[in-house]
Amino acid sequence: MKRALFALFLLALGGAILYGLWKNPAEKARALYAARAQEKTFVRELSADGKVAGRRLGLAFVRPGKVAEVAVSPGDRVQKGQLIARLEDREERRKLELARSRLRAFLAESEGKRKRLELELRALEQERRRRREALELTRALFQAGAASQTELREREHALRETETRLAQLLAERRSALAAEKARRAELEAALAEAEQALAETRLVAPEAGVVETVPFVPGAPARGEAVLALTGTLVPEALFPEAEAAEIRPDQPARLEFTAWPEEPKETRVRRLLPPRSQQGAVWVPVRFDPPENAALAPDLTFTAYVEVERIEHAVVVPLEALVEEDGKTYVWTVEDGKAHKRAVERRAQNLTEAAVSGLKAGTVVLRLPPDDLAEGERVQPILEDEGAGGA
Repeated sequence: MKRALFALFLLALGGAILYGLWKNPAEKARALYAARAQEKTFVRELSADGKVAGRRLGLAFVRPGKVAEVAVSPGDRVQKGQLIARLEDREERRKLELARSRLRAFLAESEGKRKRLELELRALEQERRRRREALELTRALFQAGAASQTELREREHALRETETRLAQLLAERRSALAAEKARRAELEAALAEAEQALAETRLVAPEAGVVETVPFVPGAPARGEAVLALTGTLVPEALFPEAEAAEIRPDQPARLEFTAWPEEPKETRVRRLLPPRSQQGAVWVPVRFDPPENAALAPDLTFTAYVEVERIEHAVVVPLEALVEEDGKTYVWTVEDGKAHKRAVERRAQNLTEAAVSGLKAGTVVLRLPPDDLAEGERVQPILEDEGAGGA
């Protein structure tokens, strides 16, 4: 009986000792996730979804006709003057060549007439000069009694006849030049009309841009219009909530992560903020960015924009979940010599995952998501994500 009682006593004593050890924090360290405070550049960004916006042009043929060629496809980039599509143009090309040949023939004929008139004019001017010299000589001889009145009159008559013919030829040249000018204008107008008719069979890009739609089909009548988004007007634009947009300023650094190239973020800067607009009961501010270099922008290309609104160099940074708020103050739980200690810090700035603080040295181990029942000086075993379980 005594042995049974003694055994029960020993069992109860052992249980009490084990329970006491389990309850005594000084004997057992609590394993908690932790991280080391780091000194680095702290960046706070605002993000929003956006897409590429730009001015669009509708391009349609100005005359009816059957489509002969479609030179581009949706998504193609085109330069100013590049062919989009072409109508059948055999008749227009025939009329253009006829107008050109008529103008060439007329110009050649006019050139020949002008040369002949110039030769006749030079010949008459030389003849007039000779007859004037002959008349002056005859007058001198007549005064000296060496020439008769009849000879003098013949010389005067010959000079008047030459001058009359010269005046007639000059009038003929003026008339020919006027007629030539009028006819040339008529033929050039016909040529311009033929060139315009041929140009109307061709649809070209008025500016550089990206082709969005092309409704034309070779062999079918031309209907509808192609849509061209102008390259010079393509600009990334994102909508930020009005409260967040208050922190955004032109020229702030930004990063655009396009859906089409998720692994190739593009660096850029804020260009400007547009007037706020209401949408679905909220107020949004459109923010436009400089088009990134080496980015093939296209209309409606989607992206996520990250705008850097704050940067602190050489900041001490801790995980956001390490901060504890109590009575309007901010604390962190540090681990020193295997024990937890509550320390007050000043929150300088924070982003979605981290906070920059003062009052803490880089390298200090801080607990992540410290439990509410953690006690000052309690033994803890910090589990560092990059180091595994280990002491501070």
